[in-house]
Amino acid sequence: MFDPSTLAVAMSEPHLTVPPAGPMRTCIATGEEGAPEKMIRFVVGPEGDAVPDLARQLPGRGMWVRAERAALERAIEKKLFSKAARAPVKTSPDLADRVERLLLDRVLADLGRARRAGRAVAGFVKVEQMIGRGQAGLIVVADEADGDGLQKLRATGLRLERLGDAAALGGIFGREQAVYVAIARDDAGGAFIERISAGASRWRGFRLNSAG
Repeated sequence: MFDPSTLAVAMSEPHLTVPPAGPMRTCIATGEEGAPEKMIRFVVGPEGDAVPDLARQLPGRGMWVRAERAALERAIEKKLFSKAARAPVKTSPDLADRVERLLLDRVLADLGRARRAGRAVAGFVKVEQMIGRGQAGLIVVADEADGDGLQKLRATGLRLERLGDAAALGGIFGREQAVYVAIARDDAGGAFIERISAGASRWRGFRLNSAG
């Protein structure tokens, strides 16, 4: 069990720490082992509910689920959190949706840090300019990205990740929408590319691997 204030910090500032690597964990839904980076850790919260711990920092015994919506939905349906905790554990009806949103927010927070550090730009023209200068290391596109613009960016051979919708990306840059974003190659100021790319892939994998 932990103090509610600890939970508030972990949930509101997920981008401040990078979880360290650890030993293989076993998914309570599938029984399969996997690296912590491929899992989502849960702990029992102060109210006896299953709390997602994306930063893997909250105290308490961890319960691990593959970072896939289908696995989490199975854990909820079969009451596997209670079985793992050997005690009643509540799961909110929107837990899977909350996890998906937390995964997205975590990446958007890192993207916001990259923007504030002057390492990210939005808008097709600015993205093209960064690519032309040989500074771009990662392209991020919204779900709405399609057509010639997307194909042109793919043809550059740069790493490309889909992340959220145009409104979500636009909010990072103080505009209504942003379909195309470029992140500069990493330097001593921070390893933004790896964090954003890995986070986007994790969010997308959770979202796509659904029982529905």
